[in-house]
Formats: sequence, structure tokens, C-alpha cells
Amino acid sequence: MRENNLNFNRSKIFRLFQDKKYSKISKISKSVLKTFSKDREIYKIVIFSELSEKNFNKAKIVSEKLLDLSDDAETNYIHGNVLKSQKKFKEAIIFYQKAIDYKKDYFEAYNNLATSQKHIGLKDKAFENYKHAIKLKENNLEAHYNLANLFYDEKRFDEAFENYERVIKINNNFPQSYLSIGLIYSIQGKFEEAKNYFLKAIERDKFLTEAYVYYVTTRKIDKNDNIIPILKELIKNNNLHPKYEQDISYALSKVYFDIENVDLGFKYLTKAKKLYLKKIDFSIEGEKDSFKKVKNYFSINKFNIIDFKDTYKVSPIFIIGMPRSGTSLIEQIISTHSEVFGAGELKIMPRIFYDANWNEKTNPEELFRFVRKEYLSNIEKIDTSKKFIVDKMPFNFFAVGFILNSIPEAKIIHMSRNPMAVCWSNYKSNFFDNTGMDYAHKLESIAEYYIIYNEMMNFWRDKYPMRLIEIDYDKFVLDYETNSKLVIAKIGLNWENEILKFYKNKRVVETNSLLQVRDKVYQDSSQKWKKYKQYLTPVMEILKKNNIKF
Repeated sequence: MRENNLNFNRSKIFRLFQDKKYSKISKISKSVLKTFSKDREIYKIVIFSELSEKNFNKAKIVSEKLLDLSDDAETNYIHGNVLKSQKKFKEAIIFYQKAIDYKKDYFEAYNNLATSQKHIGLKDKAFENYKHAIKLKENNLEAHYNLANLFYDEKRFDEAFENYERVIKINNNFPQSYLSIGLIYSIQGKFEEAKNYFLKAIERDKFLTEAYVYYVTTRKIDKNDNIIPILKELIKNNNLHPKYEQDISYALSKVYFDIENVDLGFKYLTKAKKLYLKKIDFSIEGEKDSFKKVKNYFSINKFNIIDFKDTYKVSPIFIIGMPRSGTSLIEQIISTHSEVFGAGELKIMPRIFYDANWNEKTNPEELFRFVRKEYLSNIEKIDTSKKFIVDKMPFNFFAVGFILNSIPEAKIIHMSRNPMAVCWSNYKSNFFDNTGMDYAHKLESIAEYYIIYNEMMNFWRDKYPMRLIEIDYDKFVLDYETNSKLVIAKIGLNWENEILKFYKNKRVVETNSLLQVRDKVYQDSSQKWKKYKQYLTPVMEILKKNNIKF
């Protein structure tokens, strides 16, 4: 009688699992495991359910018990997955490798091993193991897709494109690959091709909401665009996941701004921003602390000129300033020169600045030698034969002193623009999940961040007068030909007439300015914020209080 009852209960657990009632399984997991203490399949069901409910610690405890019950390829693989879900990638790697030791052709373990290696910076090993997973199983969709993403992250877009296409050949209804191919086309300036792939992604998954965002942000939307009724219908759904609601609201805001309905544009933009703010923990105080740390270091310490003996084959040109201040335009112009490679927004210097173990007492010469070697050895890995590399990371305005002392051969171009134009452009841009851009989702924090930036630049000008190439975007665009020639001369390069056709430059552009840099220069762009003046009062008040003119 007891045995029949247990069998019935076991069947019930399987039915709950098949019906995706993971919460229910989690609630009864203790009694279930006590009853079926030696049943591997029950353990696996409980682990999967706990992971689905984001009960990572409970999943880890159960997977450890499963390992005690049976130490083999599958159980080590499962435990690796649990650790990976907790972002304990170094520990996960150990168990994936154990799984592979038990089972040499375990392609799933190779795939997840590679993903864990990617997360801790072991990219060469990650490439190797993704490829090995594919070698073991040619139609390995997940490995092909992950390999494509790694190629994309490394800016190897042609190879990424090839692997996304292989994913589609394996599964013609895999929407993420269509989205990613659309992104590659868009950063190459092929906007019609991009549009078609965004639509293909939406056709296969109407809730792949990033596709709507990229669709509307890579073109000016006409009032008759077929995407509008789709978005209007989706936003009516009261049970939307917050991420979907955020993306659809943002897409609608761009639509309404494009068709000159400012009230609805702001309504949906504010809604999208508020939804995003709910899921992040941002405080402007952290940015203020970074400013104080840098200012104190360069105020307290004395710096001698260092005689660097090492030489590198490339020299960096840094373009700094607030995001949306014209940095992308200047990079596009400069990188049209035959001796200059535009590398976009490199994360090398911010990683050194934020992650390196330095404080007020750190020896300056040791720090600057470290910064020099770390930065220049990394940009030398970039695949280019050109003499100069442009690093257009705006946030390097925090690191001006580090650059000037550690890489004296570098050029630094500082872009400034009408403060209100910058703040408004930051608020309206698609900066969701962009590293360093959490301040850009609230009008007050944007204005406060601008104050930090402004004080930081004033500090550097006082500390290192005449060391920066200063460009006022609003003056630059009034006569961009003459001003482009001046900038090229200040960098130390000869003029090339091809530079005037910068908008035809076919290099990839990954920033929010990918549309603008494919177009000619417009002189009135910094005045457009005035159309939205009534909504921007919090920004204006903070800027006025800090004596910043606009």
C-alpha cells in the first residue's frame, strides 16, 4: 500500500514539473527529498525548480547532496550549472572540467565551461572550448550562438555574423540570431538590412522587445509605420513583464517624438525610465566619491616627469566629454584619416581606473608605469596597421591626469556642448543596461552628474593648462571644414581631403550616435532641447544653481 502511494506521489511531482509549477515544487522540496532520498531524477527536478525560482542557495545545497549520492559526469555538470547561475564562475569551471574528465565527449559541459571562462576573462580558452563543443556536435545551436556572441563582444563582426547565420540554419525560428544580425547591419550603417532582420526577430517572438527598441532607434519613424499599431496593442497588456513594458514604453516614446507628439513622447519615456530605476541601485554619491578620490590624489601628491624607455607601435588619441556631446562625430571625422583607426569606446582605462588597487598613498611613478603598460599593451592587441588609435570612451574625463602622466605621447581631445542639449540627449537616449550610464534615467541625477563632470574638467584645466585639445561642438559645426583641419593639425597629422566625406566612412559605430555619424553636420542640433523645455525644469534649476550657463 505504501509503495503504491509513493509511486503516485512521484508521478504527481513529475506532472507538476511538466506543468512548470516550480514554485509548488520548491515549497514541498524538503519532504519530497526526504521521501525520495535516493532518486536522482527527483533531485534534478528539485534543482531545476529552485533555479527557476532563483532560489540559488537552496539549489546549491540540493546539488551538493546529489553529488554525494552519485559523483559522475552529469552530477558534476549540474553542480557546475548551479554555481554558474550564482556567478561563481571559477568554482563552476572546476566542476565542468570534472564532468569532462568523466565523459570526454560531453559537449554541453564544454559549452558551459567556455561561458564561465568568458565571464572571468579567459577568452582564448572560451573560444577553444566553444569550438570543441561544436566539433563534438556540429549542429550545437547553443555553442554556435555563444561563440557568435563572443566574436561580437570582441568586435570580430564578420565571424559573429557567420555564426549567427549558422544558428539560423540549425533553427530557422531562433529570434535572437535575427536580432543580432540586425545589430551588426546597423553598426555597419546598413539600416535597411537591419530593419528587415529586426522585423524577422519580431515575427518569431513578439516579446523580444529589444528588437522594437533597435527598430525605432535606427530610423526616423513615420506616422504610417506598421510598427506603431503593434506597439500600441502590446502596451495594453496588463500582465507584461517589467522589462517588456520598459522596452515597449521606450520604443513608443521614440515613435511619438518622431511624429511630433511631445506629450506622449515624454509620458512613455518617463514610464520607461521609472521602470528601469526600479531594478537598479544607483546613487550619485558614488560618482562624487570617485571625483573626490581623483582630486585628492592629484592635489596631495607631487609628480615628477617620468622618462619612459618603452615604446609602442601605436599612439592613442583620447576623446573625452559627457556622453552625447559630439564625441562620436569627432571620432568619425578623425578616423577617416588614413593613419587613424577608430576603436570606439574602449573599456581599458575605466577598468584600470575603477578596478586597480590604488589610493591616495600609492606611489605615483609605480602607478603611472602600471597604467602605461596595462593600457598600451592592450591597445596593441587591436587588429590594425595604423599609427593612431582613437579611444572614444567619454568617461575617461575622470582619468586625464593618469593619461597625461603615464602616456605623455597621447593626445586628448575634450568635447564640450550646450549643457542642456547634453542633459536632454542623455535622458532621451537608449542607455538601458549600459555600463556607467545609470545616472541617465532621472533628470535630477543627469544634472548632478553634469556638475561632477564640469568640476572634474575645471580641475584638470587648472592642473594641466594647455594640455588638452578643446573643441566646442556648437562652434565646431558652424564651420566644420576649417575646424576639422585645425583638429587634424593639432593631432600632428597632415590634412587629407577625404576627411570632409567622413559620413561615408564605413567603419562600425556601436554608440547611440550610429545614425548621426552617417549623416552630414547640422548646425542647430544643440537648440532642439528647447522644444521640450517645459519638461526639463529640474535640470535647468540644478544647472542654474551651480552657475552653469546654457
